[in-house]
Amino acid sequence: MRVNQLCARIEFGDAVSNHVLAIDRALKRKGHESRIYASTLDEFGSQVAEPDSCYERFVDGTDDLLVYHYSVFNQNYRMYLKSAGRRVLVYHNITPPEFFAAYDKGVAEFCRLGRDLLGELQCCDLALGDSEFNRLELVDAGFDGSKTGVLPIFVDYRSLLEKAGAERTKRRGTFEVLFVGRRVPNKRIEDVIRAFAYYHRAVNSDSHLYLVGASWVDRYDAQLRWLVDSLALWDSITMTGRVSDSELAMRYSAADVFLSMSDHEGFAVPLVESMAFDVPVLAYSSTAIPYTLKGAGLTFSSKDYARVGELMELLRTDRSLRDSVLDSQRKRLEAFSPEAVESALFDAVERATGARS
Repeated sequence: MRVNQLCARIEFGDAVSNHVLAIDRALKRKGHESRIYASTLDEFGSQVAEPDSCYERFVDGTDDLLVYHYSVFNQNYRMYLKSAGRRVLVYHNITPPEFFAAYDKGVAEFCRLGRDLLGELQCCDLALGDSEFNRLELVDAGFDGSKTGVLPIFVDYRSLLEKAGAERTKRRGTFEVLFVGRRVPNKRIEDVIRAFAYYHRAVNSDSHLYLVGASWVDRYDAQLRWLVDSLALWDSITMTGRVSDSELAMRYSAADVFLSMSDHEGFAVPLVESMAFDVPVLAYSSTAIPYTLKGAGLTFSSKDYARVGELMELLRTDRSLRDSVLDSQRKRLEAFSPEAVESALFDAVERATGARS
């Protein structure tokens, strides 16, 4: 069987791109013919995928399976609608526009277009969210719940662990707080900074916050820098920008706690990476986060910065609590093993290809 994957972009280091590539490899190992098409390709992407215009020659193939990854508004959704074969929609979530409205009206409008279009993409044999939260959004948008499911993101944490190598041994000294993710408004990095400020000033001055991730919205980034400056915390907070896989592995290896204050996540890959590196997760329980953690880690429902700071200290000083949190994370990590996700992938392929039998 020929399986075509269609998406907005294939770029180096992008989570959705990595997911698409992992599906491609799994399909080929299973003996399927597999191709990837994308609207935007960087130098890396052009080596592993083709421009989406090349999919036109297959759009009438009734025996093919099309997997359409929907993570951002893109005009290639028209090819998905035209496709004559079996169709699987994989929904990676689109951030609600209100998070960007005060910072970039163009981005906000783009998000609005993407979310408004979702209900028009129901013409598929199977619709998958990469989290239960995303699956529920599909149902809310009008998709038939009986034709939905969950396919978790393929997170290549084993490669990250290999890159860390001997550096995985936690070093003693400064208590390191870590957040990994794009610097965008929905991730509420200002709340991470404020919670850390309380911890650093009132609890443990021998601490450092690392914010790892690329800046995407200039006005929001400027606001974050102003906040760090106003708190006089530049000696204790590092914004790295985008880093290599080796540098990312090093940051996870050194971290003592992963802190998330995000207001909106569709999946949250760094939670899985943190679990793989035995970094205790402390997270605000919003959107997809409780579905991804499913009882693992340590979550809170109110953004009380002092309380969050005290929880970080408990994770530092209370060995039994820390061990309990890490044990819950190790068990939850099993659901995101490559074997578990690959099994979910082929279950989905079987459902989709059997839908018209």
